[in-house]
Amino acid sequence: MKRHKIILLVFLAFFMLSFGYFKKDAIACELIGVAQFYEVSPNLYVDKSIDNLQQGKLANAIEAAVKRVSDVYGAPTSNPRIIATAEAKYAKFGFNPTGMQTSGFFRECIFLGPKGLNTDVVAHELVHAEVRHRTNLLVELTQLPAWFIEGTGIQVDYRAPFLLENIDVTNEDVTKIRSVFYLSDFPNTNVKYYQASLIAVKPMNPKNMYTALERLNNGEQFEDVFSELL
Repeated sequence: MKRHKIILLVFLAFFMLSFGYFKKDAIACELIGVAQFYEVSPNLYVDKSIDNLQQGKLANAIEAAVKRVSDVYGAPTSNPRIIATAEAKYAKFGFNPTGMQTSGFFRECIFLGPKGLNTDVVAHELVHAEVRHRTNLLVELTQLPAWFIEGTGIQVDYRAPFLLENIDVTNEDVTKIRSVFYLSDFPNTNVKYYQASLIAVKPMNPKNMYTALERLNNGEQFEDVFSELL
């Protein structure tokens, strides 16, 4: 009996450690207020690397990003927690050099690194947050391909590599990216894949996206819904 208890405790400990590792971004999202980050306005957390001037510029960038998403897709209903740093040691918590969106346990969350304190990156990540906010977990895991998630984000990201006049991808490139379903398989260091994702979603009227996501929640299949839009 004692051996069984020990085995159970070891299993539970292993499970908790594994869960903590794979969900570290979600944990950081929920607990960021107890770290060296502080809330400077509702749902905006920064650390000491962002001074008052930068805070003002970031607030303006967020406001402009929300307007851009609203203009393209319609008013967002998600209200993600945004956590920002200009610190070079951006790998701590959930940061990368630019930005990333993650789902916490109770909210959507956006981490902004030193290169992501601008309207383009914020708008890009806001779309990710909105898509996940509007879809249930089953839809997110089984219906939303990586190229769609990234392409809809790039649609509001006006950095130079993503402007149509700077994109040169082939039909083969677009076909290749449309075969990538999981984000873990998406080559996120290759600009061409992001460009191909944008071209893949371009035929869709962005004003129809929210309604299409609702249809997925109601049990329709991605191929059926978006074959009408893409």
